Amino acid sequence: MKSKKITVQRNDNKNIFDELSNDWWNETGSFEALHSFNPIRIEFILNLIGKSIKSLNILDIGCGGGILCEPLARLGANVTGIDENEKAILVARKHAKKMNLRINYKKGNITDISFQKKFDIITCMEVLEHVDSVDLLIKKSRESLNNGGFFVGSTINQTITSYLTAIFFAENILKIVPKNTHEWNKFIRPNKLKKLLLTNEFSNIKFQGVFYNFLKKKWNYVNTEKINYLFSSKLE
Repeated sequence: MKSKKITVQRNDNKNIFDELSNDWWNETGSFEALHSFNPIRIEFILNLIGKSIKSLNILDIGCGGGILCEPLARLGANVTGIDENEKAILVARKHAKKMNLRINYKKGNITDISFQKKFDIITCMEVLEHVDSVDLLIKKSRESLNNGGFFVGSTINQTITSYLTAIFFAENILKIVPKNTHEWNKFIRPNKLKKLLLTNEFSNIKFQGVFYNFLKKKWNYVNTEKINYLFSSKLE
């Protein structure tokens, strides 16, 4: 029986990311918030591993134009990035070549790509809130991880606060995120994510709240997961 395919992007998402394909590496453009998120994302990963990531095999699901892949590669990791958006992958390949970085980019999602190796870390940043089956994505990620490997990412909680912040203000008022990027009913609560991770044999599950200051254009750790949060888990 053919496995169910994950749809990472909604129909309108594809059009949105096609239109923004030339903006991935404009650090003050449509992806400014993602660029400013990188220091905290990298710090979170390094603190989780507790050692250098040099020579580790890392898969970045939903890599877009390679915003996270490139700093991971600069730290010495062997990085593979996958995304369903063909234009984003083309941008990622072109920019990596320009920066003289060796990153393996593939078009597709984790359900339809065959990997020749398993990974030490799989990152899934700002992706879960766009997929139709979070459970299937987690299952496929587990199958692609080495024992002792880490599944780490970021997503958005399903709260009234997150709706007001991530959709009403960010998309409609401040317009720092393209309109119709998010659907509130796809946001995922930490307790639901924890249950899915446990069901798929992950342990050491941790959550860390983060907040984007729209005025300072900077991310910070916070003591609540009401809006955005980072998560980590380990495959024993």
